[in-house]
Amino acid sequence: MTILVAQVVSMLGLGLVTWLVGVLPLLGVRLGWIRQLESQQTPLMLTTFSCLTMFGGGVILTSCLTHMLPDVNEVLAEALGQGTFPDSGLPVGEILVLAGFLMIYLLEEALHHLLVKCGPLAGEAKGHGHSHGDVELPSEAGIVATARGFLVVLALSIHDLFEGVALGVARRESSVWFLLLAFASHKWVISACLGLKWARSALRPLVAVLYMTVFCVVSPIGVGVGMALTSPDQEGEMATNALIVLQGLATGSLFYVVFFEILEKERQKQVNGLLQVASMAAGYVFMVLLGLAEVRSERAEEVAVKLL
Repeated sequence: MTILVAQVVSMLGLGLVTWLVGVLPLLGVRLGWIRQLESQQTPLMLTTFSCLTMFGGGVILTSCLTHMLPDVNEVLAEALGQGTFPDSGLPVGEILVLAGFLMIYLLEEALHHLLVKCGPLAGEAKGHGHSHGDVELPSEAGIVATARGFLVVLALSIHDLFEGVALGVARRESSVWFLLLAFASHKWVISACLGLKWARSALRPLVAVLYMTVFCVVSPIGVGVGMALTSPDQEGEMATNALIVLQGLATGSLFYVVFFEILEKERQKQVNGLLQVASMAAGYVFMVLLGLAEVRSERAEEVAVKLL
């Protein structure tokens, strides 16, 4: 029951809280609390957002390597031992992670080609850069702003769906809280940036709220899908194999987010690079210390049980 509570809280944190974080800048600009022009954004604000994003990147990367990938290999080992998963002799967990990385990369490039080069944004796109992490949406005609907003939401939703699935298939309560921290620290910053950019663009407020709602509801849907796969009613060879594959693909998709949607974008900003590295390292150290606290807590519980 405790893991169920953690997953429900995660759905609220990645859904409702993210929506509130994204809508507040929209209201702030319209009510005059936040400056209308992006050029008036202070260097301190730019540095703060960048450092928070890099911290989230460190948290996600550490979670992938110390929680998600080990979970994939643990479930895989159990399935191989029971003979429910074919034993090829290859490192299947790592292969699935790479497949997830390449799958998201392919989807990203396909969307970019279809929606930017062949769609209503043809002629507006210059170069090959994507605009997801820093969400570059300059003031422009409403139709172009709407199309670009759709592109951003669609691309981010693919990532968020797999993030939600990764959280939903977690088998330990501590893993759920770890992943919630990893995803929320990244998604809340992205949501705030989206809301601020859309408020300063030609995008209509109602369309911006609709896009924000779609962006926020995808993660809870992914959590629900993951929970359905791990429910007692779905126990069996097929459900276990699906769990292994989805866990591996989700981990790979998050590697893509870290390297292409966080590191690549943030390093292009006019922010002190050493400060960015320190922020990412802080996320890494935080998760390692959190993991150490978890291990010590589990050992203390085992000792207490033995004494009883």
